[in-house]
Amino acid sequence: MKRFAVIDVETTGLGKTDRIVEIGLVLVDGQEIKQEWETLVNPLRDISNANIHGITAEVVSLAPTFNEIVDEIAYLLQGRILVAHNLPFDSRMLRAEFDRLGRHLDLGRGFCTLQATKEKLSTACLNYGISNEAAHRAVTDARATALLLGKIFREDGALVPVQIEGSSARRSTRIFARPASQKEQAPVQMTLQRAVRHVSINGCQGSLLSYMDGLCSVLADMQLTAEERLYLNDWARELSLTKEQQAQVHQTFIESVVDAANRDSFISDRERDQIEKIAQELGVEVNLPRSKATQVEFMPGIRVCFTGQVIDSQGNELSREELHSKALALGYIPVESVTKKKCDLVVAADKSSMSGKAKKARDYGISVISVQEFLALVKN
Repeated sequence: MKRFAVIDVETTGLGKTDRIVEIGLVLVDGQEIKQEWETLVNPLRDISNANIHGITAEVVSLAPTFNEIVDEIAYLLQGRILVAHNLPFDSRMLRAEFDRLGRHLDLGRGFCTLQATKEKLSTACLNYGISNEAAHRAVTDARATALLLGKIFREDGALVPVQIEGSSARRSTRIFARPASQKEQAPVQMTLQRAVRHVSINGCQGSLLSYMDGLCSVLADMQLTAEERLYLNDWARELSLTKEQQAQVHQTFIESVVDAANRDSFISDRERDQIEKIAQELGVEVNLPRSKATQVEFMPGIRVCFTGQVIDSQGNELSREELHSKALALGYIPVESVTKKKCDLVVAADKSSMSGKAKKARDYGISVISVQEFLALVKN
């Protein structure tokens, strides 16, 4: 019976000098989860990416340092096969923490669910019917990975368990975990995060896949800092990627973002600016599709269809009857459905709306405006 230790870490960043701020371990014997263990970790340094996982310096101020928990971690890992989603990254962060303390760590040969599925964790969980609502929390990501392992693992005689010197001396440790009931701090809501979540990584293999997964993490907010650029270059060198291979992954990433952003047949001006900016910073070219919508003339007689819940600037919900009355006051003709020949304009709660009516309008080349734009027409 195989004994696994499924690990996930949250970190101060993604570079070689970054530190672990949360670690989650799920111990699995065969296909049975035997134990879960987690703690926040005080990295004794700044946390530059709190927007990703919600762990701030204040949150970890009472947490133990890695030195205070290393014996417990060694005890839990000893003799087990290490498993992670993007094993090269979690292994690297774990090894770096042991190295700082002068502790010998032989990680053996573990199992990477990222390489096995060729999908990001969120996508793989969706495909295999696994719930992971509290993503970017170490123990929940580790638990999701453990459940994924149970669905995809096939016997592999080449796997080698972890060996750590001095791991038999278990020391009672102080841990400091985020309360299970704590509402997770959401990442900064950037316009294109919805697109990055759906980036396809199917076309990558081996080292390219590990690099792509790291690239998706770095660009979750569609911003590339100088520090993140250095990390990507270091990570590419560690994976022995050539400049051409690195550029190939960058191109694949940008093309996937464009495809994902355009799933609603609409790329806003802000999205367009962000995509072009990040493509330039990654050194790749991007061709953004233009909207098929014809410019509508706002004049009496145009046929308008409303979709979604509509809230005015005072926070009041406007009923469909009120909207129709406002449209009639402009001389517009309200219609209930979007058809190619009997609708000229769609008014949505959000111009980027992915409602059925808004998407159909874009497919037909019918203009879509926001309710704020429509109410501005009423005032004028």
